[in-house]
Amino acid sequence: MKLLALLLLLGVVYPSLNEVVQSFKAKCPEFFVKNQHNHEVTPPTLLKGNQFKCICQRWKGKYRYATLYDIKRRIPIYSAYKFEGKKDIPRDGYWKTEPQLDECLKPENREMREMRPAQEETLPFKNQARNNDYPRAGAYTRGHLFPNSYAADADQAESTFTLTNAAPQMQDSNEAWAREVEELMRVEIEKNCMVNETFPAYIVTGVVPGDVWVAIERERRTITQGVNIPSHYWSAYLCINSASSRLSRAFLAQQIYEIKPNRKTKFKKSNMTVADLESKLTGLFKLLNQTFRVF
Repeated sequence: MKLLALLLLLGVVYPSLNEVVQSFKAKCPEFFVKNQHNHEVTPPTLLKGNQFKCICQRWKGKYRYATLYDIKRRIPIYSAYKFEGKKDIPRDGYWKTEPQLDECLKPENREMREMRPAQEETLPFKNQARNNDYPRAGAYTRGHLFPNSYAADADQAESTFTLTNAAPQMQDSNEAWAREVEELMRVEIEKNCMVNETFPAYIVTGVVPGDVWVAIERERRTITQGVNIPSHYWSAYLCINSASSRLSRAFLAQQIYEIKPNRKTKFKKSNMTVADLESKLTGLFKLLNQTFRVF
C-alpha cells in the first residue's frame, strides 16, 4: 500500500513526463498496427542515424502518442496515434518542449513543459525548436502532425501542443491541410470504419524534410539551418470496417514554401494507397536497399 501511495504521489508530482526511448515496441506499442501474420507490432520505418529519436509522448501519467524526432533538423518525422471518433473538445493548449532532447535539461527535468520566452532565452535548445523560433519564421506557423481535433479527450488534446509534434508550415498550407486532409480523412474514417475505443483507427502523420530552413538564434549566434521547413506532409490510416476487414488510405501533399523571394511552391494534394505512399516516401527520403514502411 505504501508503494502504491508513493506511485500515486509521483503521478501527481510528474503529470507530464515524456520519454525518449530506445524502442517504440518496448515502451508504447499501443499506437502501432499489429502484423496480421505474427501479430507483432510494426512501427513505421525508423530512419538510420543518431539524429533520430523515438519519443513516447506522455502527459498526465499516460502515453498519448509516439513521435520520431529529428534533432538535427529540429522537426518531427512522424507521429503515430489512434483515432476513436470526433469529440467536441475546445482548442486550448500551450506549446511545450521536450527537456530530454537536450542534455542541459536532464536528468532532473524530465517533464514535457511549457516554456516562457524569458526561460527559453536562458537555455541553449541545441536539439529542438522552441517557441521563440516561430516569430523569426515569418509566414510560417506551427503545423501539427497529430492534430488536437483528433484527440479522444482534453488531456490528449493538450498533449499535442508540443514542438516535438509540429513543423513549420505556411498558414495557407496549414489551412489547406486541415481542410483537404484532416477533415476529409476524419469523415471518411467515421463513414467507413468501426471507430471507437475498442476499434480505433491507427494513423501515422509525417513530413518530408525540405531544402529551406528557418534561421534561429542560439546563445547570441545565428544558425542559418535552424528549423527545417518540410517539402511535404503525409498521412495514412488503417482501420477495421463493418465486414471486419482492414481498410486503409493515404494522402501526400506538397507544401507551400518560398523557393526564392516572391516565388512559392503550390499546395498539391494526392490521395493514394498506402503502398503507393510508401513507394513515394522511399524515393523522397532517398532510401537505398530499403522501403519506407508506414504500417
